[in-house]
Amino acid sequence: MGILSSLIKAVLILGFNFSASAIERTIDEETAHRLVELALPAVGEARSSIQIGPWRYYWAPEFYTFTAWRHNPAAGLVITYYFAVNPWTGDVWDAMACKRITSPEIQKEQEVIWKRSGIPSEARETIRNKAPADCAVDAGAHREKRK
Repeated sequence: MGILSSLIKAVLILGFNFSASAIERTIDEETAHRLVELALPAVGEARSSIQIGPWRYYWAPEFYTFTAWRHNPAAGLVITYYFAVNPWTGDVWDAMACKRITSPEIQKEQEVIWKRSGIPSEARETIRNKAPADCAVDAGAHREKRK
């Protein structure tokens, strides 16, 4: 049984390294939208003052992508954030700053997503390292824009 689980782990890791988009998404767009709502307080915004809509980010087509904006009558429409949500883990990214956004509320929702997904826990870090295009994920906690 140990050889079989090692083989499954290797296949999962290689598969996610080469093409995570080939694996069916574990969350839907509605869940991704809710995760963006949960991310707003983590970036200093009140959920009630921000509107969220779809955003087509061609460089990360497998991610759910949203723009969040606040209406300012004096200045017109002001776009404040661009978010990308990993469709397998629920990780929320500030797509322009290449930073993963988290909070206790987001983490709680991600645990539910992970349990429901059926993806083996050995593959978790590999899947979490899938970042929006143009963002690199370091081995540590620091994320930075690709040069």
